[in-house]
Amino acid sequence: MAHLRNKKILDFLSGYIEEKITDVSVLPPDDLGCSTNYIAQKTGILRNNVSMELNLAFKRGIVIKIIGKPVLYIDKTTFENKYNIKISSNLFKNFDDLRNTISEGPLNKSSLYSGCVITTCSDVQQTPIKISNNVFDSLIGIEDDLSTQVKQAKAAIFYPPNGLHTLITGPTGSGKTTFANIMYRYAVETNKLSTKAPFIVFNCSDYAENTQLLLSHLFGHTRGAYTGAVKETIGLVGQANGGILFLDEIHRLPPEGQEMLFSLIDHGKYRKLGETGTYHTATVLIIAATTENPQSAILKTFFRRIPILITLPGLNERSLKVRMKLINHFFQTESQIIKKPLTVSREVLKVLLSYNCSGNIGQLHNDIQVLCATAFIEATLSHVTEDTIHIKLSHINDNLKNEFFQSSFNRQEFYKTFKFDDIKNITFSKNIDQFNNLFQENDCNTDNNLYEYILKTAKYFYKNGSSINDIKEKIYSKLAFPRNITNKSNIKIDKDILNKIINTDLINIIKNNLSASNIFDSTDNKMIYSLALHLELLKDRLENGQLTTIINVKEIIAKYTDEFKLAQKICNDINKFFELRIPLSEVAVIASFFHTLKQNQLIIYPIIVICHGRNTATSMADVVKNLIGNPEIYPIDMPLDAKISTILNIAINLVKSLNSKRGLLMLVDMGSLMNFAEIISNRTNLVIKTMGNISTPLLLEAARRCMMPNTTLDKIISSLNNPPSAAQIIFDESPMFPFYKNIDANLLSQLISSLSDITIFIDVKKAVYLLSQTLNKLLSTYKLNISESFFVKFIFHSICMLERVIRKESLPYKNVYKKKTLDLFYIMRENFIILEENYGISIPDTEIAYIVDLFLLNFPEVMNLQRCVK
Repeated sequence: MAHLRNKKILDFLSGYIEEKITDVSVLPPDDLGCSTNYIAQKTGILRNNVSMELNLAFKRGIVIKIIGKPVLYIDKTTFENKYNIKISSNLFKNFDDLRNTISEGPLNKSSLYSGCVITTCSDVQQTPIKISNNVFDSLIGIEDDLSTQVKQAKAAIFYPPNGLHTLITGPTGSGKTTFANIMYRYAVETNKLSTKAPFIVFNCSDYAENTQLLLSHLFGHTRGAYTGAVKETIGLVGQANGGILFLDEIHRLPPEGQEMLFSLIDHGKYRKLGETGTYHTATVLIIAATTENPQSAILKTFFRRIPILITLPGLNERSLKVRMKLINHFFQTESQIIKKPLTVSREVLKVLLSYNCSGNIGQLHNDIQVLCATAFIEATLSHVTEDTIHIKLSHINDNLKNEFFQSSFNRQEFYKTFKFDDIKNITFSKNIDQFNNLFQENDCNTDNNLYEYILKTAKYFYKNGSSINDIKEKIYSKLAFPRNITNKSNIKIDKDILNKIINTDLINIIKNNLSASNIFDSTDNKMIYSLALHLELLKDRLENGQLTTIINVKEIIAKYTDEFKLAQKICNDINKFFELRIPLSEVAVIASFFHTLKQNQLIIYPIIVICHGRNTATSMADVVKNLIGNPEIYPIDMPLDAKISTILNIAINLVKSLNSKRGLLMLVDMGSLMNFAEIISNRTNLVIKTMGNISTPLLLEAARRCMMPNTTLDKIISSLNNPPSAAQIIFDESPMFPFYKNIDANLLSQLISSLSDITIFIDVKKAVYLLSQTLNKLLSTYKLNISESFFVKFIFHSICMLERVIRKESLPYKNVYKKKTLDLFYIMRENFIILEENYGISIPDTEIAYIVDLFLLNFPEVMNLQRCVK
């Protein structure tokens, strides 16, 4: 019944548009759409049911919604066919927006996440195939974790004569419909499909409970095929002739429906429902999608006929960098819709990056839309005149918070990828994008991987039957701009292939010189064979009189002295052996690449951690190793009953075993351990730098610094000794609170550092600033001064309280409020509103009561001052 009701409503909408639009040279009028009341009157269906069906159709992308009073609906397929366009969105603020879309042209490609039911493009003359990557380049993740899927998709589109049928699998919300849409657009752009070719989208679950209606909708039916079949229909297969049919939720297609597709796939023929002897022909590329395991949810005979299987990962399987790119894209999109910049707090970004997004990309998009809508409504109702919309933690709903606490995100990847500590918020708009500011600097330059590129290219051409000379020429032709070559693939050495291309004498010359240089590993076959291939190409170029390299030789010699000496030694040996004369410019090129390879060798300064306690150093080292992935951290625990000489001998033996010629860093907690570095350095002749007052944050930063190439121990010590203290940050960023003159900056830094170790959801520096505002108002109200002791108690208790409230683990309060205490209680609650607004929480009265008790315990005189304050 529901299916018939849905069809009746959509048929009415389609017929209404057909009658209304008689002249496509005239833009659509404001009365083009239908309201739910109007449709209810004309169809005899209850208005509530009309509204429900239209909302479902809107979510499926088959009707256009015009916001207003009343809301108007337009059949999208009929509208697009009338104006011969493709619309990327199905929601418009008013008819002016819709008319602007029509004036933009026949094919609107502005949105990555566009969808359509039937797409036809304006007719253009067929031209020879021209490969274009623009459509797939817009797909987020193509350079990260979707490269294989994109290659499969292109192969499916280009395979002669009409492409390969494809099945896309992946969880709900992973972007299967979007991916299929991009495949269609790619086929049109590369002229594999005509611009008139349709793209038909059908969700098999829509009529899954009514097999007859589903098959009729898919294949068409003859008149009288079943009760209610009053006229013959063409069906979606017939409409998709010459184009692509996208069947979503293919596992909901009944077995007889899958069997009916056999004939279409195998012979290009099909029958309509109700036909017996007649066949229809259609050339249709089928792209299907499912959230289920295809081997168990789809008939095996049907599954065997789908040669391409593309699997899209769920959002939680993708890297945090990709998720951040998606977040950036969605905020940019919402900013353009709202027509205002969106300033998003780093706390919100942290939640979006780390919460358990079970609905994948679709849910992430929806959650960001809800966030933006909530912030937009709040700004509108409060008559805020700022040019930007601020999105704060208070705008996050409870469902998203709950998913955040249930998540188990990769902390190591989080710490290594992002640098949130340096950023307060990020602004997204059409013209402003601080996206790249979020990422940690990549101190290891991965560009200029020339040799890996050469190696991979040589193997490719050889396996495809090219001659040796052709291989060399093809590789050389691709090296015109070697500095742009990047390749992160793992390449296995195939010596049988490479020995046929490369002169083994070249390999021996390189190995001998590398062994003598101590700069590179002489057993690194990948580097040796790659460099040998480069020199083989260089040898052939010189013999043929080709020399085009232009490089500043003097600069290379001055900058990369050791690398140039090694390159010159190798080239001299080659000159003697092959009777060549390699010019200095080519030696400089090899030296510069040696330098690049040297920079990319990650040499980590070892860190030795020595702390009092049976497991203190070990626990601290384990935490940092797991967070940042630095393996060169070596803990030494010093039980309180251990002798200093014993620990010193352990440390000396450890330093000797490490034998770090570059030096190492020693971090200790206190006392005589500070003298260890000098003693051990004298005994081992190794450079050792030391620091005291070790803490987990300090070790975390030291571990990150020690992993950076081009750094030195002096630079590391300098950066660790002179970071901007948390206290200084607060003093610099806030108005000077009078009571801060009584607080030692180092004490405040230690307090913030300690709290940062035990909190998960709270940005401690921000919380301290907000709590300082609250405390300042309370002190001003009662004209009080505070001690360092009370400040520490107040901040520590309040931040732990905020963490409890966010976790919904508030403490009960069994005491009875005294009448004299109520005034202080109400003032305290009022002053804590700023915390509630910033963190999107409601602090229970029980938690406020505990803070009142803390206040009265330290300032009992407030009871006597109560009457003076109103």
